[in-house]
Parts: sequence; C-alpha cells; structure tokens
Amino acid sequence: MAQTATFQDGVSGAGTFKDGHLYSSGSDRPGNSTNGSIGHISAMGGTINYRYVLQIGLDEIPDNAIVTSGVLTINVTSAASGSTNSIQAIRSSETDWTEDGSHPTHAAKDGSNNWSTAGGSIDTSVTVACGAFPTSTGAHDVDITLLVRDAIENRSKVLNIVLKDSTEGGGVVDSFAFDTGDNSTTGDRPKLTVKYVEGGGSSGKTRSFATRTMGRRSRRRSFR
Repeated sequence: MAQTATFQDGVSGAGTFKDGHLYSSGSDRPGNSTNGSIGHISAMGGTINYRYVLQIGLDEIPDNAIVTSGVLTINVTSAASGSTNSIQAIRSSETDWTEDGSHPTHAAKDGSNNWSTAGGSIDTSVTVACGAFPTSTGAHDVDITLLVRDAIENRSKVLNIVLKDSTEGGGVVDSFAFDTGDNSTTGDRPKLTVKYVEGGGSSGKTRSFATRTMGRRSRRRSFR
C-alpha cells in the first residue's frame, strides 16, 4: 500500500532539518537567515551565484521502502523575471555541516572547515533537472525524486542536496527568493513530501548519531 511521509522543520518529521543559502562571493549569508535566493546577479563588476543547501534526515521512511515520488515545496517570496533559467538539484558531497549562527557561508561549512567547493559542495553523480525558475510568488514544487531515492538506498536515509541555477556562470542574470526553515511562519518553510511503498527496496545502512547542542536545533540529530 502506498504511504506518504512529510518533512518540514517544526511541523513534521523527527530527523535533522538543516538549510542555508550561500553566495559564491561577496557578503556571507548566515545559516539562520529566514529568506534566501537561487540564481545569479550582476554585482561588484562581476556575477554572484546563489545556492541553497539542504539536509533532511528521512527517519520515518522504512529501510526497505521504494520511493515513488519526492517533491520539495518552497514558498516563493520574490519571483524570477521569466527568463529561460532553470533549477538544478545535485547531491551534496558533504556528510555534515553546521547551520546555526554565522554558518554556513560560501567559505566555511562549520566555522573551521571549508566546503569542498566554495559556495557549497556538489557530487554530480546524481543530478536532477527541476524545471524553470518560478515566475510567481507562493508555493512552488521542485521534483527531486531521484535524490530522495538515492538518499534512502545509498546514503543511510540522509538527504543532502544543493539547489542551484543550471546556467550558473552563464546564461541570463536572474534569481528568485523563498522562505527557509528558519522562517517564523512554519507553514511557509520548505516541505518535502515523499510517497513510497514498503518492501523490496535496499535495506538501510548503519548510521551513527550525535546529539546536537546548538540553539533551537538541540533536539535534532547530526549525521556524520
């Protein structure tokens, strides 16, 4: 029988939920910002790229689940201009990072260690084309089914991804903004909806847990 699990910070899902927005250059974006962007803009005589990093512990999904759908819903607060730019979702190569306070930034993921790639590390072995930039405000769905399936089958139920402009470094200058997991309105925070059936999937791999002790995330677990 088909099942559904939802993951939204402070609303549903008991695993870790961490997110942050990164700049490729210029001023750093702290990990507890309530709003951020994807895309790139012209500034300081050049181009600044915006990336969104997300980690969710998919604990509620059974070890043998077969994922049929994984949709990330974001609340767009400032729409794109209507260019041909599109969203790209990529597996992150980082196993863990620190969200709270001044992190993450484009240079550091936890205050002492740099990202493998400035602006957020990526592992291009799993890459998903997620459609055009949203041109209107409100709820916008991003289909990341392949990445959710990869997290369940190969990454010990830890979804670690980067969302970026697929034309980063070229194409039309365009961007859009949306609410993060730190937004005061819980219903506007990013929400992942996973549909699955039990039986036949890869069994979950062993994980080790460490209790988080920072800020409001103290009740959550960190994956290493």
